[in-house]
Amino acid sequence: MSKFLITGVSSGIGRVLTKRLIGEGHIVWGIARGEDLLIDLKRELKNSKLFIYSHFDVSGDGVWGIFVSQMKKADFIPDVVIFDAAILKNDLADGLDVGLTKKILDVNFLSILYAIRELLPIFRERTQFIAISSSSAFKGSGVEGVGYPSSKAALSIAFESLHQKYGCNYSFKVVFFGPVRTGMTPFKRRFPLSLSVEDAVSSILKSIQGTRVLYFYPALLFFFVKAIRLLPSDLYFKILSRLESFHAKMERL
Repeated sequence: MSKFLITGVSSGIGRVLTKRLIGEGHIVWGIARGEDLLIDLKRELKNSKLFIYSHFDVSGDGVWGIFVSQMKKADFIPDVVIFDAAILKNDLADGLDVGLTKKILDVNFLSILYAIRELLPIFRERTQFIAISSSSAFKGSGVEGVGYPSSKAALSIAFESLHQKYGCNYSFKVVFFGPVRTGMTPFKRRFPLSLSVEDAVSSILKSIQGTRVLYFYPALLFFFVKAIRLLPSDLYFKILSRLESFHAKMERL
């Protein structure tokens, strides 16, 4: 039995992952902003004592220090921390909405650094920190906006830096996903090479057992994304424009 701390458990991947872990007999402390959704998840888990939850906005600087104090009082030291909470909104939809960009960066990137800063001093060696990232980290997108791709790219680089600094004592991993069929996705129809939520959860669990730093699901999609970046820039942006058009079309269908 292991102890997990997971953000973004009220919906999507985080919710299904929590249910899977509880079903396997692990303890999960889940975090989300919406208390009603957390209460609903608790009921769905038949009020299992294996599920503990807190509701707060993860993007605040001071909230993580308060939360870690509560966690220490409860004598809860996680074996694995999974950062799944994220905002996926287009901050270019009506001009450049810098306020929305900042909110996206606060939730998707800075909140994770705040959390790690507060958690590192209380953790034992080999604790795992796992960031959920995206294929969006590898390319700019007028359809997805500035904030989401930038936040995922920044998160990926940050975890590489943390691995280089603390990798001897702690485990830092990044799990990259292509499109996952959750309520968060903007697509009306099934996107090529997309994953079900259940497949995404299974991939995270495999990554926990693995020893690498970076994980890519599905591998074929990321092979393509990485390959086109090696092309001359003019050709790369022509292909990227075609992909953008296809992306927008899939949202409309």
